[in-house]
Amino acid sequence: MATRRVFIIWCNPLFHESVRLLLSHPDVEWVGATSDHAAAHEQIMKLGADTILIEEGEGGGVPAEAVEILEASSTDMRIIRLSLADNNLIVYHREQKIVGQAKDLLGLIQKD
Repeated sequence: MATRRVFIIWCNPLFHESVRLLLSHPDVEWVGATSDHAAAHEQIMKLGADTILIEEGEGGGVPAEAVEILEASSTDMRIIRLSLADNNLIVYHREQKIVGQAKDLLGLIQKD
């Protein structure tokens, strides 16, 4: 299984640290994280991330940075939006999943 290069865009520091602990796995390479949505796109491209986790903030909807990253990417980019309010993971790879366990997040990242 190929290693996925993961970058996180977060709002809450607890979310950031929790996801980082969950993703302590040999098939996941942590490449970076930011709470600065405006700077995220440039950092993601510079670091060569292929999987982006975005914490859903208030209001929900498709984050503008997700659309920009997908449009600019020529690689097999996977963007996963996590909503802790309703245990919902939305994968911008034409999938939507409802999860109940932390291991489901790792499964989405590793999926080829």
